[in-house]
Amino acid sequence: MSRHTDRADAPAPEPTAAGSDAVDRATISSDSAADRDTDTDAGPDTAPDSDRKRRRTVVIASTAVLAAAAVVAAIVVVRVNADAPAEAVSATAPVPITVGHVPDGTKIGVVVTLGDGEGSEWADAAQGALVAERRLALGGTDVQLVTQNDGGSVDGARKAVETLVQQGVAGIVVATSGQHVSGALAAASIAGVPVVAPYAAAADDAWSTAPSTDSVASALQRALGRAQSPLLVDLGGGAPAGLRVAHLVDAVRDPDTAALAASIAQRTGVDTTNGTLDGAAGAQAGAADSDAVVLSGPGARQGALVAALQAAKVTVPVVLTSDATSPAFTAALTQAGGSLSGDFRSVGVETDDARALATDAEGRAMSAYLGGLRVLADDAGAKNLTGDRPFSAVAAAADARSHDAVVALVAAVGSARAVEPAAVTDALARLDLQARDGLAGPALDFGSREALRTPATVLAASSQDLGLRPASTSDDAATAPLVWFADTSRR
Repeated sequence: MSRHTDRADAPAPEPTAAGSDAVDRATISSDSAADRDTDTDAGPDTAPDSDRKRRRTVVIASTAVLAAAAVVAAIVVVRVNADAPAEAVSATAPVPITVGHVPDGTKIGVVVTLGDGEGSEWADAAQGALVAERRLALGGTDVQLVTQNDGGSVDGARKAVETLVQQGVAGIVVATSGQHVSGALAAASIAGVPVVAPYAAAADDAWSTAPSTDSVASALQRALGRAQSPLLVDLGGGAPAGLRVAHLVDAVRDPDTAALAASIAQRTGVDTTNGTLDGAAGAQAGAADSDAVVLSGPGARQGALVAALQAAKVTVPVVLTSDATSPAFTAALTQAGGSLSGDFRSVGVETDDARALATDAEGRAMSAYLGGLRVLADDAGAKNLTGDRPFSAVAAAADARSHDAVVALVAAVGSARAVEPAAVTDALARLDLQARDGLAGPALDFGSREALRTPATVLAASSQDLGLRPASTSDDAATAPLVWFADTSRR
């Protein structure tokens, strides 16, 4: 499938029911009728030759993955200091997603941030959008993703959206985060193009599938447990709204991670003097005023500081904001020499591979997503969103949140039976999607700008390889991120 990838003129990247009767819900189909039998109307214009070709495509892909799935059909146990899932369910064949009445050649835009710009931590996670494109293709739904890099700036985000609008997209997935996203949202609002943001907060001009601000604050408070004097270290994320802390360190422009970690260690009761100071000087140097630490900022900065805190032997609870669930956190922690076996706590909802360990509908939905990912990774010709790396090199980090954002926009196109942005916007506002509609993650209700129904919870992490994703042999392969799942001990 062809893909248009352009670079907007942005700075260099350096440093309910589903609406009316006309609504066609996204329908998951599979070779197995174990869950349910569903026949989806492909429209009156579908020709017999097209049907036969589609069936051949699905059969070939499904056969390939059934073989791959056999390799990973082992029982996996996640062992961390939290209530982890006890058993794993093997990945199944990818299930095609069929959405009726989607015009051929429908384009969905994707905005990413490459390089080291604000929001670049989600660049690899955004590759999950490609899994949605492939699963839709297997279901006979012709969709093309068009990608733009915003460079991490307001002006770059605006130009990226303007370019996508000129290319005729029906909707846009803004797969980045940070203050610069405002440029993209403003441009999309002017053009009347619907936006779904899987990693950014809701706004008047866009739908967010990230947890609400209030639920995030509540989850962060629970993650702190009985801490009475938490220290917030602002690495660029600001103070989370509604979070109660006793102390604040502004480290947005502090480049010395080791010195910052030493200061935090001292404030949390670690003896950083090695016994070289006596009397009042020693007591002052070792005085502790904080019994927990909250890190807020880009995933990469959090990862580097966590590695330094490990080296400084900080033992108080360290709570991470949701940016730590990005692939960049794990990569930075590893690069800085940190241990992946630490006791990590963050907040969010379960959108990671651990969902596939459940035997319910949500578990099967995530398993289907991972099966689709394996098919795409096994395709030697499949490229990443920007077409400069094989998809197999980013498969370890491709994330279900970006997948679900694409599925939602395509479902809206099918509901509208048109690609005109105004019609798609109206249709999207009526959609209520669940696992049976093709989502890999939690249910989404677009009747609200905060579409995610599920409130944020405390997440724990495991570095154990669940064996549900293919291993890449590429030299530039993305670091396999930690697997985040609900920590039931902190609910």
